[in-house]
Amino acid sequence: MEDKETIIAKVNKYIDWLATPNEAFNGFPICPFAEKERSSDKLKYEIFKVHTPVAGQKFVESAKSLFDIISEWDMDDNYTSMIIVHLSDIQLHQCKNFQHYINRGLRKRKMGYIKTICFHPDDTFEVDGVKTRSAAPYFLINVAYIDELNKAHQNLKNTKYYDNLTAENKKYLKVESP
Repeated sequence: MEDKETIIAKVNKYIDWLATPNEAFNGFPICPFAEKERSSDKLKYEIFKVHTPVAGQKFVESAKSLFDIISEWDMDDNYTSMIIVHLSDIQLHQCKNFQHYINRGLRKRKMGYIKTICFHPDDTFEVDGVKTRSAAPYFLINVAYIDELNKAHQNLKNTKYYDNLTAENKKYLKVESP
């Protein structure tokens, strides 16, 4: 098992790549807001490991649930977004359902103002030949406030950021552009 520093270093390398201007997005970074969050120390990192039972045990529970981690982040005014490295065996075909599970759970906890977006290293989503998620070193959960995500989307709508996205890309990402 890798130590926390190694895991975070791999995630930071991925964020470096996401924050690099890319012609597939008309010179914008793949994620135009990642570097701003990170460089202003507003991006929190957490690691969630799913524990498997040891021989003779039926179940080993993690010290904190995902919802506990998200709730603690929400209470901390120092951060505006968070990446949870989810060390587990979640398969690509389970990714969207897991994302929906977390978002439904947040709404049930009266935290519907938060949204999670999951990134799976086996995801083949691409824009103009650039596979934006397959470079993720682990299964990642991006946690953000919905109003911030909406603001970011509105800021990009009047740029050329979405120009190379196909209708299918936009549907997958659930974005509208002019």
